Amino acid sequence: MADLLLPNLLTGNCSDRVCVRVSRFWNFYDTNNETKLLHADMVLIDEEGNSIHAQVYPPADELFKNRVKEGGVYTFSYFRVRASNIYYKPIKNDQMLVLTKWTKVEEVLVVPPAFPMYAYSIASQ
Repeated sequence: MADLLLPNLLTGNCSDRVCVRVSRFWNFYDTNNETKLLHADMVLIDEEGNSIHAQVYPPADELFKNRVKEGGVYTFSYFRVRASNIYYKPIKNDQMLVLTKWTKVEEVLVVPPAFPMYAYSIASQ
């Protein structure tokens, strides 16, 4: 199965596979209860530098926190593609991924040297 680039993803449940670098990985906690995890978040980058925001909600976050590391390259399949959150959008993309307990994750051991490390955009006025 060939890997899809992020701009080619369609909204809905997706069984396609993407190969991405986890550029950033962080946890988002309830502001009223700092022990309550609301979701884990990632910025993912494909081999052409396209980026997308991904979220994992408890209890599925337990499946990812020890398997996915910031800076690592992975293939993900069986996830949901939806419209990005209008209130919180860490990168410019109209879509985002939701990883679930059914999402398959495989670490890529041989990473092409040109695979981007970071996502960024330059704002203009």
